[in-house]
Amino acid sequence: MVQILLCDDDDRIREEIARCIKSQILIMEYDMQIAQSCQSPVILLEELKQMEEKRNIYFLDVDLKHPEYDGFLLGRKIRDTDPYGTIVYITSFGDLAYKTFQYHVEAFDYIVKDNINELSSSIAKCLASIQSRLVSEKTDPVKYYTFKTGDTIRHIPLDDIYYFETSTKSHFVILHGKNEHMEFLGNLSTIEKGLEEHFIRIHRSYLVALNKIEQVDLKHNTVTVAGEVCPVARKEKSKLLERMN
Repeated sequence: MVQILLCDDDDRIREEIARCIKSQILIMEYDMQIAQSCQSPVILLEELKQMEEKRNIYFLDVDLKHPEYDGFLLGRKIRDTDPYGTIVYITSFGDLAYKTFQYHVEAFDYIVKDNINELSSSIAKCLASIQSRLVSEKTDPVKYYTFKTGDTIRHIPLDDIYYFETSTKSHFVILHGKNEHMEFLGNLSTIEKGLEEHFIRIHRSYLVALNKIEQVDLKHNTVTVAGEVCPVARKEKSKLLERMN
């Protein structure tokens, strides 16, 4: 059973979110339950520490009135213990994707809490998306890269990604994939940390999939990835050859 942990210091909002979650679990018969609903990040982290199974779902208030943690710092702390957990941020603001990249936290969704009437619908859609991903992972153990572009959360199979490239637009990255090219807010250093097992940084502006490298040209300091030629920095050549062997 998937465990859900909720942290919001506004009692009214927290209770409404918990009610909506429980209602959806009952109606849709999700294999989920709320393991913790609290106003203190410390209580949530203590609960997490006691849990044997990880990969939980977290609903976190962004603007926690706590001396040590806001929602993003709490998310980063959660990532230390549960790196593959699903984090959903409850916020009074719009697009906060840039903040999650700043704190190295991958967020699955953002739910605006100011409109209490739309809260239930937003939570229902969010849980349905999470459930769909969980089912997909059980039937097909495909690894995904998840990111937010515009108002959309995208889940791209790693095997469909050729390489990431720094965009000419400041603080943006371009994903070059099997079926499309997508630009989103982020940076290669953050992406590299999460994908270093499957990808290699060959240049300050390029992070490429190891299994998609078709040719290495050491004379001209380039690699060919899915028909595209990407530059290789001289200082990265030895690391590239080591990873290729």
